[in-house]
Parts: sequence; structure tokens; C-alpha cells
Amino acid sequence: MNSDLPLFSLTSTEMLISRIFRRIGQSLITLGVLTLLFVAYQLWGTGFLTDRYQEGLENDFEELVEQVEEIESSPDETSTEGESQLDFADFLWRPEGEAIAQLTIPALNLSKTVVAGVGVEALRKGPGHYSETPLPGMPGNSSIAGHRTTWGAPFANINELKPGDEIKIQTVQGSFTYRVVEQTGGRGNFIISPDRIDVLEQDFDVYPNRLTLISCHPKLTARNRIIVVAELIGETADYYPPPKPPEFSLDLSIGVEGGATQSAPDVQVDTPAENLPSQEAISGESSTQESQINVPVPLESSGTEPIETIEARSFGEGLGGDRDALVPAIAWAIAVFMIGVTVVFVGNRWRRWPANLIGFFPFVIAVAIWFFHLEKTLPS
Repeated sequence: MNSDLPLFSLTSTEMLISRIFRRIGQSLITLGVLTLLFVAYQLWGTGFLTDRYQEGLENDFEELVEQVEEIESSPDETSTEGESQLDFADFLWRPEGEAIAQLTIPALNLSKTVVAGVGVEALRKGPGHYSETPLPGMPGNSSIAGHRTTWGAPFANINELKPGDEIKIQTVQGSFTYRVVEQTGGRGNFIISPDRIDVLEQDFDVYPNRLTLISCHPKLTARNRIIVVAELIGETADYYPPPKPPEFSLDLSIGVEGGATQSAPDVQVDTPAENLPSQEAISGESSTQESQINVPVPLESSGTEPIETIEARSFGEGLGGDRDALVPAIAWAIAVFMIGVTVVFVGNRWRRWPANLIGFFPFVIAVAIWFFHLEKTLPS
């Protein structure tokens, strides 16, 4: 008997099947590693990025407060009252993603800078203010949204707030304190469906000057929304409506002789109202303005029209996920796959370690961009 002969030999078909199963196993291991990396990116990587955002936002807000204090201490005597009010409104109503307030909740050991807007990019930086609602401290229902599981998770423990807990907010108008209102069962929150956007409305019957905190519920899903309502303790700040951009109208008409005439653009800039109507005046006109959302104010009627805010139509894509990011997420997933296949192919045809070394950095960059877009599509 020849001892040099193998105990058994594989046919070409068996070798092919073995190779296929080996590749499948390697692919599943790679997919599992990518899944773990994505989970780590969501839980820790996004929090790291939010912390960096918050450091810059905190400095920006401090500079904003200092600018307002300088303006108030040395007003420009040459400017008119309307111009100064309009400039002050610009300090209050900032572009989306910029710092507008400092939020502190002692019961949750939470201190975050609030940004303007509730878009995906805005909520990545911190809690976001619904621009359709008044700013914190102003008369009405000011609403703020935040993540519970990713991007710093500022509202992770919002369900632990109890009736009577204080929520403190500082804006360029001053510092304001809200107190959590008791809900059914003695809780400090209640749960609603994502289409119940009426919590953003400016009703006048219950807690007209309040703060509404909004996030997804339960964690890791966008199935419902958890709501915390807090009543303002003390006086409200002056109301300043959002400054509207100049509106230009261009009228081109053809004359009898075939010549074109052009009218000068009309610029319309709304200035903030100095006096606000009373709650009685608003309720008396509510029947004729059911389609509008009005800001309640505790002032005597001045005969002016009620101040109006924009009607909110959703809780924002920042909480529910951005479906527009699905296409780039799929595209970058394909790019990651193609880079991986190319590295394996080149390694088999050439040398494995040089191919892996060359393909490592493009693969890591593609994975990072893929994670960035994929996370956008997911709820908070």
C-alpha cells in the first residue's frame, strides 16, 4: 500500500461547492462586522459628533447674548424704533441649525444648546425648536424636539420627568422657568400617534404659555411620540414674529406698441407688533379664523389683529427619518460592495496583502459615508 496517496480526493464540483460556501461564510462574517460597526457608530459615534457640535453652539450662543447686551447698553440713536425691533428679531429667529437657546433640565442632569429647526441636520446638533411655534419665553406654545437614542440622545430619559419638575431655558430675551404639568395617571408625559400634530397648536384654553417637549416613543422606533408639557412660571417675554425676507414682484406687460414695461420691485418687511391683543379678543375672533393658529397673549386688547404663526403640518423629518437619504444610502452600499469585491479579486490575481492595504482606505471612507446616509433614513 502506497502511503503517499491521499486518503480521499475532492472532485471539481465538490471543490466549487466548498469554495462557494467559504465565500458565503466570509460574506456573512463581513456583514456581521459591518452591522456591529454601524450600531457602534449610532450609539457612540453620533454622540461624539454631537458633543463637538454642542461645544461650538455653546460658544456661538454666548457670543450672541454678548452682542445683544452690547446693543441694549449702547443703542444707536440714529436708528428708528422699527429698525431696532427688526434687528432684534434677527437675533431671536436664527437660520436652521444655529443656536437660539440654552436648555437645562435639573431632574435629568441635562444641559444642551437648542438650535433652530427640526430637520435631520438640525437635530444632529442638539434639541431643535419648531419654527412654526413661538420661541421659548414668548407668549404661546413653544415646542422643542430631540433624539432619544442617537446623536447625543438629549431626550433619552424624557419619560422620567415628573409633574412639578422644572425646565429652565435661557434665550437672548432672558431666563425662563417652566414646570412640568401633570397628565393622566399622575405622569409627566403622554403618548400620541405621529399624526397628532395638534400638540403644536396655539390653543388658549389650557396653559396658554407653555413648553412642549417632543420625541419618539418607544426608543429605537418612530411608531409614536412622547410629549411633555410644561407651564411657564412668571412673566412672558415680548413677542417678535419671525422676520420675513423681502418680497419682490416683477410685472412685465406688453404695451400697444409692443414695448415692454417693468414695474419697480415692491419690498415688504413686517415689523414686530408693539402691543398684543388679549385672550378675550382672540377668542371672539376664533370663529372666523379657524384655519389659523394664533399666539395667546396676556395683554389688554389694543384693537390690533391677533398675531398669527405658521401651521405645523408634521413633527419634522428629523424625528421620523429622511426618506430622501435612502437613494444615496443604497448607492454608497453598492460602492462598499464593489470596493470589497475588487479588493478580493485583485488579491486573488495578484498579492493579497498589497491589495488589502491599497483598498483599506477607500473601503473605510466609503463605509463611513454609507453609515452617514443610512443613519439619516432611520427614526430617532
